[in-house]
Amino acid sequence: MSITLELSDEVTQQAEQYARQQGRSLAALVEEYLRQVVAKPAAAQPLAPAVAELYGILSLPADFDYKTQRDEPAS
Repeated sequence: MSITLELSDEVTQQAEQYARQQGRSLAALVEEYLRQVVAKPAAAQPLAPAVAELYGILSLPADFDYKTQRDEPAS
């Protein structure tokens, strides 16, 4: 199957350069990426030590709405 993608010239040029450096075609890189995306859910990656240390230190009320909080100006 053949598809057409519209990408910015900058991204296309950078991707083609990367593909050449890898000794592959741009089509092969795109196909490999798409295969990885659809193959399985992203495997849980171990957290970086700094993130792991902070993970879970906050507890929020059950009715907390981050969208409302995000949109309110800081006081």
